[in-house]
Amino acid sequence: MSAILLVARRDYFAYIGAWGFWLSLLTAPLIIAVLLFAPILLARAEPPRVLTIVAERSTDADAVRVAFAASALDDARGAIAAYLGAAAPQLRAEALAAFDAAPNRQAAIAAAREIVAERAPNAMTAYPSLSPRYQIVAPPVPDIQAMRPYLDGAQTLPGGHTLYGALYLRRDAQGAPVIEYWSTALNHDEPTNLAYRAMRLEMQREALVAQGLAPSEAERLQSFDPQIVQFDPRSTGGESVTLRERAPFFAALALAFVLWSLVFSVANMLLNGVIEEKSNKILDTLLTSVTPLQMLIGKLLGVAAVSATLFLFWGALGGALLTIAAERASDNIFGQVAAAFLEPRLLAAFFIGFIAGYLMYGAIFLALGSLCESVQEAQTLLGPVALVLATPMMLITPALDNPNAPIIEAASWVPIFTPFLMLIRAPSGLAWTEIAAQGGLMIVTVIVILFLASLVFKAGVVDQVSLSSWRGRKNKG
Repeated sequence: MSAILLVARRDYFAYIGAWGFWLSLLTAPLIIAVLLFAPILLARAEPPRVLTIVAERSTDADAVRVAFAASALDDARGAIAAYLGAAAPQLRAEALAAFDAAPNRQAAIAAAREIVAERAPNAMTAYPSLSPRYQIVAPPVPDIQAMRPYLDGAQTLPGGHTLYGALYLRRDAQGAPVIEYWSTALNHDEPTNLAYRAMRLEMQREALVAQGLAPSEAERLQSFDPQIVQFDPRSTGGESVTLRERAPFFAALALAFVLWSLVFSVANMLLNGVIEEKSNKILDTLLTSVTPLQMLIGKLLGVAAVSATLFLFWGALGGALLTIAAERASDNIFGQVAAAFLEPRLLAAFFIGFIAGYLMYGAIFLALGSLCESVQEAQTLLGPVALVLATPMMLITPALDNPNAPIIEAASWVPIFTPFLMLIRAPSGLAWTEIAAQGGLMIVTVIVILFLASLVFKAGVVDQVSLSSWRGRKNKG
């Protein structure tokens, strides 16, 4: 046991003595924050995309303009609702009521902003800018073909803006609408989707009017909108499903990606370390004092201690922030997701999954590293292993949709997939007995993999078996 601890201590101090360890320790929270908030900041900084509409019938153009205006109004309402849900949940209902009562988008934004400015001025520091995603302008030329120089950037509009795209609305021989979208942004289809829905409603209205229905009555029929309420049969209170019930699934998804990244990065650290020590003949010296199994376990414990050091720092910081958010912002999305991170089933599944996943994949990567003479040689072996690691990530989406599907349940009992799928299935009511059973299965698998990995490790380090030597013997044969 003392030999194992000596190997673990040597590896631990070797890793934490490197400047890269401290750099990752301090910068990882900053990088995560940038990844979380960069899309929001970029979306706010993006100016409205300038579109124009050319139509054979003015009523078609008016219908599409109304659709874009309604979309901009809904976007503004959604942004205000999301922001107030996080910054001032007590004002959310009142501000949205004032928003809905206003006659137009500009007045609605001003009404909601006025309430927040008067009742919660501190919440105005990060109030959303609420600029529309699209700006509809008059066509610079009446013909769509003559608009090509404006669409490819060769010419600008009179105000100096660049035309992002143009919608050309025409009618075929039967009078059915045809929507043409002209733009260099080939993968952006939101304008066509908005125009499609608008023209579909226009076709329905025209059909109803053709049957003798008054236009006002046709519009009333089109405004019918059923209400959807979702219930969880496991709840005894009979209340509808809200964000509070969905929050654990968001937390499980985030923890699954964190777990996958940690296991893969730490196992890769073990792989590179053993290749470097083997090429420098350091392992040969160490194996004069310890057995291959002791060396294998010691290295796993050493890097595990490095991970524990990172967890202590990140866990203390993240746990404090999550606890504060769960206590002080319990009524909004951030508080509810933060509280979901502290759910006992999720925490148990995460830590059991990390320990078992790290030992399984770490032992496999150490065994692979002992068979390689260089990092380049190891890359040939990493392909199949990376594919296996990617498999549970490909099952996450169907697991979120139906965590009790037969294929998901079966895959969750495959030990190398269990750490990740157990996390995803935990919020759906995974029983503690099943968590314990899957944990026991992973423990047995860890023991088997450690034994097999020690044999491969011994062959690679002591007997000097490697991929290059095996290929050489194969070529000679």
